[in-house]
Order: sequence, then C-alpha cells, then structure tokens
Amino acid sequence: MKKSILFTLAALSAGTMFAQVSSAVKPSVVYRPERYSIRQGATINNPQNSYRFTLIQTKPDNNNAPRTQFWLSAENFGFCALTNFLNLTVNGYNNIEISPKASDLTAWQEKDKAGMDLKLNFDGARLTLRLYMRNDSPVLWGKIIADKKSSIEPIKTIRVRFSAIISILAKVNKKVAFWNVYERMAITPARTLTQQKKAWQLTPADTYLVLQDNKFDGSGEGKGQGPVMIILDYKAVKNANLELDNRWTTGLNLELKPDFTEFEFGLWQQKSAISNKAFAEKLKKEKAAFRK
Repeated sequence: MKKSILFTLAALSAGTMFAQVSSAVKPSVVYRPERYSIRQGATINNPQNSYRFTLIQTKPDNNNAPRTQFWLSAENFGFCALTNFLNLTVNGYNNIEISPKASDLTAWQEKDKAGMDLKLNFDGARLTLRLYMRNDSPVLWGKIIADKKSSIEPIKTIRVRFSAIISILAKVNKKVAFWNVYERMAITPARTLTQQKKAWQLTPADTYLVLQDNKFDGSGEGKGQGPVMIILDYKAVKNANLELDNRWTTGLNLELKPDFTEFEFGLWQQKSAISNKAFAEKLKKEKAAFRK
C-alpha cells in the first residue's frame, strides 16, 4: 500500500514537472493580417520565459512575389519580427522563395521538453527547423536537421543568418536612429569583441555570444532592455562571422558543412529589462541553464 502511494505521488510529481513547459500552434495575430496567406504561429513557454515563432508568407501582388519569413518575438526587441531573426539559404534558394504550408508547422511535447517542428523544402533539399524549451532553462533551443531520407536533392551549400536588435531601437529627436548612436559589443567565453566596420571572424572558442550595448546597457529608464544571447555548437559549422557595426541590427553569419546532420543553437532574451552587469552575474550563477 505504501509503495503504491509513493508511486502515485512520484508520478504526480513527475507529471507536474513535465507540465511546466508547453507549446501550441495556432494562427498568429499580426498587424494587417489581410496581407498574408500564411501567419501560423507556435508559442513555446515555461515559467521562466516565453517565445512566439511565426511562419509568415505575404500574398503576391502585381509587383511582388510571395515572401516567406520567420519571425520570433517576446516582449522586448531582441530577435523580433522587425529583423526576421533567421534566414536560411540552401543550394542558392533563400527561404523567402520557398512555399511551406501552415500544416508544416507542428507542436510536440516530450517529458521535460516542448517545442515545434517546421518542415522546409528548398527545391528538393529538405530540412526541419526545430525550436524547443526545457523545464530548467530560459533559453530557446534550436536545431536545423537535414532530412536526408526524404530529400530529392543533396545539400551542397547551406548558409544561416541570425539577426538581432541589441537592447533598444534608439531614437534621436523622436525619430528612429538606425546608425551612429550605438556602442555594440559581444562577450564570448574567450574574448570581448568591440564595435567595428569589419566583421569579426569567430572560432569554436566563441561558444556563446552575449550581444550587448555599452551605452544602452539595460540599467534603467531610457537604457533599453539589455543583452540578448546566442549559443552555438560548432560541430556542423564550416565558418562563422559576426557583424558588430554601429547600426540597429547585428548579424551572425554561418556557413554549415554540406554533409551536416544537425546544427544546434540557442537563443535567449527575456521580457523584463536586465542590465549587462546583472546578466553577467546570472550567467555565472546559472551556467547549467545556458548549456545545451
């Protein structure tokens, strides 16, 4: 009897733990929805954080073909719809040109993880974009998976670009300032990268990038939201560089090995503002939560 009660309590406890992270897919609410033929969204969250991914495709008109984009949003800017946080080019075909269906985006749950899969077809070369969260981490983890069994064409070249707005979209005289008002920097485990015109070449020692602004450091009113973070697994990476110019967006460019099976990464931002200093302390104290 006691064993039965203990087993029941353990099962209930495990169920509660696994229920902490969840995901769901449904049409996204967007500005001017009549412009889009697809606006399918996936929300992934746990008690620590929440992210919303949107697969969006514009309707064609007399001047423009349909455009497929991937949006990611939380409450602050970071990886948001303004920047199309992820851009993929496979065998010369950009994701803007492909035509996925809303049904290609599905939600899943597995023990202490929950997330979404998006099936993508680049003229016969097939991939899956997987995004998910764990119970123990505020990070949105991701994988780009080569679907080799279902592909008609092999992957010969694949390029991945992440774009982020660090901390704030600043204004000068009540107008958005796209250039020349920022002090961008990136902290990696190996070094500190400062703002410059030329892109920084990255190495496998740069396993994460804390993207922050020295001026808009998230420390108070008018100081922005603070850092965003990208975590990288270099096993599938052929080369990588970081654009850290004095401009509103920051771009991370990756070329993957054509024979890759999976490329793994992580993205972090949060709803409330956090200073550069406070996040550095958080990262130090919660190392396991920011590790794959």
